Amino acid sequence: MLKHLLLFISVVGITEMVSAQNNVTVKFNNTPFTTGSDAGKTSFKSSDFIYARADLGKTVKEYFKIDNAGDATTINSLNFTFKMEFTDARDGKNYASNFSSGSFIYVKPEDLAKTYINFDIVPDPSTASTVLCMVRNFKGGLFSSTVYNLDLKQYKNDSKIKITIRLAGYKETYPGSGYTTTEGMPKVTGEFEMTVNHADNDTYIQNSGLADKKIASTGLNLSSLPPIFSKPFKTTDPKLTTAKLTAILKRDYPYRKVLKMALDSDGGQLWLISKNDFGIPKYRYFNGILHVAYMENGVCKVGSVELIENYLGGGKYAPLAADYWSEYDRQINCAAVK
Repeated sequence: MLKHLLLFISVVGITEMVSAQNNVTVKFNNTPFTTGSDAGKTSFKSSDFIYARADLGKTVKEYFKIDNAGDATTINSLNFTFKMEFTDARDGKNYASNFSSGSFIYVKPEDLAKTYINFDIVPDPSTASTVLCMVRNFKGGLFSSTVYNLDLKQYKNDSKIKITIRLAGYKETYPGSGYTTTEGMPKVTGEFEMTVNHADNDTYIQNSGLADKKIASTGLNLSSLPPIFSKPFKTTDPKLTTAKLTAILKRDYPYRKVLKMALDSDGGQLWLISKNDFGIPKYRYFNGILHVAYMENGVCKVGSVELIENYLGGGKYAPLAADYWSEYDRQINCAAVK
């Protein structure tokens, strides 16, 4: 219901095949984009599938100022919204809506280093891949593009809806607030038009539901191992050998079969000490994180582990242990773990 409400409050438009802004181009097509040279188009029918591509000139991470890309299981996202110009089916008058606060669109780990981003507007349900959510931690309901929630019968038959979509970086309104704003953050917009045919409405609604269902079930699954697994942090520290880390995980999490590991660290001081208010050590911890691809109950996932040595007193520490395993691990096809 929230998705439908958001959509109704948030629709827009204007029409052009390619919109340029600061060397950025946004184009649309009725088939998914495979290369940057794929042609775009400006006009669609309500029976068409619609896909978008933004060529940024910089990496997605740089352009949108995603400075908290984090570890292998971090959910990175942008703000997505749209607005429309349309003719109402009831009174025949023309109306325009404004951008709403929008929803969050998931950015895949492999997309962060690309200089472009592809995303669904009105996708074929069988291949829908763009994930949206009302909350930025993506722990709420997942769904496909909000443009898929249009009720075509609200618009005059055979009229053209002008739609403008916007992708934007976002930041917290103020640190720790939990609220976000796109003000002052990089944005890209693109415009196209859709010719309405009321006969398409039932299929449009059905496809929307099917796309939502696919996204809800598999949308956040990883398609490949995050880059850290191919370029892990390397160290000669004897406590961090593959054999010792494997033994620790087998001891502390015996029900998880480790498939692959990768250390991540900024390369500074490897071990730090956490102390209480009286300056007494509580534990010593690895200044980084251990990423783990593993299998549990026949399902493969990617998560992360923190490594600590609890303080025993007298200047002594307990053996290295896996203190905390990430709570929301990402599922991955087992065949992709190589």
